[in-house]
Amino acid sequence: MKKSIGIYLRLSLEDVDKRTNKAKDESNSIVAQRQLIQRHIEQTPYLSNLPQMEFCDDGFSGTNFERPDFQRMIDLIRAGEIRIVIVKDLSRFGRDYLEVGDYLEHIFPFLGVRMISINDHYDSEKYLGNTAGMDIAFRNLIYDYYSKDLSKKVKSAMRTKQRNGGYITCCTYGYKVSPKNKHQMIVDPETAPIVRRIFTDVIAGKSTSQVARELNADGIPTPQQYKGVARRKDSPSKALWTHNRILDMLKNIKYTGCMVNHTRESMVIRAKSQRRVPKEDWIYHENAHEAIVTTEEFEAAQAALRKVKPHIKKKAENFFPFYCAHCGRKLQRTFGTDVHFYCVTPYWDTDEELCKSVRWDRTDIEEVVLTSLKAQIAVMTVESVGKTQNTISEGALLRQHLKALTSELESGDTQKVQSYLDYREGRITKEDFISLRSEREKRMEELKVQIAEAEAAYEDFLEKENQAKQ
Repeated sequence: MKKSIGIYLRLSLEDVDKRTNKAKDESNSIVAQRQLIQRHIEQTPYLSNLPQMEFCDDGFSGTNFERPDFQRMIDLIRAGEIRIVIVKDLSRFGRDYLEVGDYLEHIFPFLGVRMISINDHYDSEKYLGNTAGMDIAFRNLIYDYYSKDLSKKVKSAMRTKQRNGGYITCCTYGYKVSPKNKHQMIVDPETAPIVRRIFTDVIAGKSTSQVARELNADGIPTPQQYKGVARRKDSPSKALWTHNRILDMLKNIKYTGCMVNHTRESMVIRAKSQRRVPKEDWIYHENAHEAIVTTEEFEAAQAALRKVKPHIKKKAENFFPFYCAHCGRKLQRTFGTDVHFYCVTPYWDTDEELCKSVRWDRTDIEEVVLTSLKAQIAVMTVESVGKTQNTISEGALLRQHLKALTSELESGDTQKVQSYLDYREGRITKEDFISLRSEREKRMEELKVQIAEAEAAYEDFLEKENQAKQ
């Protein structure tokens, strides 16, 4: 069976004109990449006879490798279905200098994959047993720095828009994006009355829970429902207004016409997580958009919020999270000497009759959990005893040792991917990443030697066993 050629195409976010949202140059488009690669394959007799598989990530940045089709291609490479990867140039493959270099010099050679980059005049078959050379290393370094420099420019431009009071994140409920200026919020006539109703009700003396119940009773869509945001699979099936949702809206100063920006920021380029910015570094811009409530109404709502009594102090205790079997929401707990867990859904939705009966005493839950743990431990003990009895022979011990060594060797790829993730997300430094890679490679060589010794020992055992039977 012939191994396939993996044709990888990518139109990067870095190659899109932000004003027109079109490719800057036709040579960077997916169509042009495909034509260039197909022309190269047709002109190479060996490649033209092989089956092809195309992988295309349109609109994904090259600064990380969490791209759907790229990951699909890597999975097929590990399964042994692809042995050649062709790209227009190495910037299409990726723009992270360290990771691209690791793929070229370690991962692909280890997996027996041939890498071809047409515009870079790179073919890994020419460098078997050697590094790709300084020219390829410098190209990867330039691609990496290009993305980082572009990120700094985009960040600077966004910071300027923030200082000018522009909206650059998600649009606040009660507003919508202006059709004339995508960085300007205007009042949404459908949801702004709901915001005013919430502030008015709280100022009038209603609690946030009462306001939430009334909105649910009136069938008012939640912000997520109004925007059509898909709910997570593990979320409760029914979206409801809650005390916390109302509280967040009451504390949002944007409803007074004041734009607040730079409340969070990324630590590294294209990081998936962000850190909170100290409040003194937030960027405020008065009268940036039309107000839904006045400053006086906003302050009155803050004053009307129920204050937690100072003598009530919640003690932090480690409990397993428990969930309602009817609605799927996390159970809340009471504080004090008589601890109970209960479902809060009936406080927001009076139609959920089944949830009203969900009220568990802590001692009852602890008894159920303890019984389950004892049963699980008993099962594990029986399994452990069975495994011990099955591995008492010398041959079984040798097989078990060989299996453990082989499993550790095969887990090397998983460890590589994990170290990449840790480095990309900032959990380890570049020096730690390089050090771990060196230690891992050294360990892989040791494992190969140990596996060879274990196989020889097992073969000797089988030979002795056969001689004893004769």
